Amino acid sequence: MFFIPLFWGACGSSAFFYITKYNSPDFPDTTSCTVENIYFRSPDSSLLHGWFIKPRKGPILGTILHFHGNAGNIGYYAPGLMPLVNAGFQGMVWDYEEYGQSQGKASQEHVLEDGIAALDYICKRPDVKGTKLILFGQSLGGHLALVVAAREQKRLNGVIVEGPFTGHRQILAYHGWRKYLAPPLLTYSIIPSRYNAIDVVNQITIPKLFIHSTEDKVCPYFMGQKLYAKAVAPKTFWEIKGPHCRAALLYTTDFVEHFVKLAGDIPVSAINN
Repeated sequence: MFFIPLFWGACGSSAFFYITKYNSPDFPDTTSCTVENIYFRSPDSSLLHGWFIKPRKGPILGTILHFHGNAGNIGYYAPGLMPLVNAGFQGMVWDYEEYGQSQGKASQEHVLEDGIAALDYICKRPDVKGTKLILFGQSLGGHLALVVAAREQKRLNGVIVEGPFTGHRQILAYHGWRKYLAPPLLTYSIIPSRYNAIDVVNQITIPKLFIHSTEDKVCPYFMGQKLYAKAVAPKTFWEIKGPHCRAALLYTTDFVEHFVKLAGDIPVSAINN
């Protein structure tokens, strides 16, 4: 119980959600791909940084816009995108405000605005027009991807989430009780929640894939189940084993096949609505 005040302090400062203190990302290996440094502005004028990664050979199967989790930066997450790039997808990884080389201050409001700004940027690229645009979010980015998809699905062709949580208060209450015996009702009463995936997931009508491990100790499996249960068709649930958000590493072939299948299921008439 002694640690409860520390828990509340971390929550109030957004430290629980936005672990930003990492070194600048190392530029990825370009043996099998090209990597372009990209910069774009958030609505609060913060300069955001990312990489646009393309395979060197073959036709483009689709475009992936990636939303990463609350810890690390694009240097940590870009390798997980490489199996998709090697299979023929092009993709954009980028950092929220305060992460990596991106300016600004991370918060619930800013991260959501950053996500929409990233979508604005990628939709304006000539090399994206005419391709199937899939939003892929992991953990915090999975929660965010569902919220952005509900608002912006006319500009998307599909959404894939791995290890998402249902809402800000829900995930804090879960960890607060497990780690500190903090009463969930107390968490709900003092922690702001500007938006929640569980409230809007049923508004997304484009194809959806939910990936979740039954052994996930960061964002529990039951939250992925709840999101899937509330979602409307077309939807698919892929149950896996292993740690939080490790599908690309542990199930590489199946991981790529799920993306290829979702891209293949998108009719040509739905591209760039």
